[in-house]
Amino acid sequence: MTQEHFPHSGHYFGDQRDYWWNFDFLELMAKRWDLKHCRSLLDVGCGVGHWGLTLAPFLSDDCKVNGIDPEDQWITIAKEKAMQENGNKQFHYQVGSAEKIPFEDNTFDMVTCQTVLIHLSDVSIALKEMIRVLKPGGLLAVAEPNNIAPMLVFDNLSIDEPMDSILEHIRFQMMCERGKKILGLGYNSIGDLLPDYFAQQNLENIQIYLSDKTSPLIPPYLSKEEQVLVEQSKTWSNQEIAVWPREETKRYYLASGG
Repeated sequence: MTQEHFPHSGHYFGDQRDYWWNFDFLELMAKRWDLKHCRSLLDVGCGVGHWGLTLAPFLSDDCKVNGIDPEDQWITIAKEKAMQENGNKQFHYQVGSAEKIPFEDNTFDMVTCQTVLIHLSDVSIALKEMIRVLKPGGLLAVAEPNNIAPMLVFDNLSIDEPMDSILEHIRFQMMCERGKKILGLGYNSIGDLLPDYFAQQNLENIQIYLSDKTSPLIPPYLSKEEQVLVEQSKTWSNQEIAVWPREETKRYYLASGG
């Protein structure tokens, strides 16, 4: 299958996704979230099942994990990955959307998502649905980014770039993100806005954590992670993908007045 025929977010479902988190950080979060007592979990917008499988080592053996995604193809792959990587029957995947979750009220001990809310036109609708299927006293945990912030992280290749050029890159990124939002396709830097969204839903005990994951690339790129990231960068370059494919980027840029 070619990149052009991938459903939504397909260019982010490569091997690089396996290096999004540090294991010991997730181990700490599992203690903070008391995951050992979780018996039912819903992974909203599960894609190919990455987030649920990432959390699997910290869940009890009798915890039932359900995942929903609007794409049939991702559900098929998620089922295959769960059998290959986890080898038991606790993972169940089906087609469904964050805006209309196909489960009864008060079903899950934990409802979670990873890089899903950045793609939604109305985050409040999704949060209301996620809260609806959450048991009273349950945990709602969302892992969402601020994609603008890394624009001010420099390396030895970019540190001496002219200031006007740096500002132009930031402006371009912001215009594309705002254009995506204008088109009703979500806001790519929604992460820092979510505490307010949670407060509007009258959620209690709102807590915020920042992942400690970094991804340095240091020649000669000896680690498996570095090799995967280098190969992914080459692939994206060949396919003219920065944050989004070229035509998608152009559409967002024009939508914001570019």
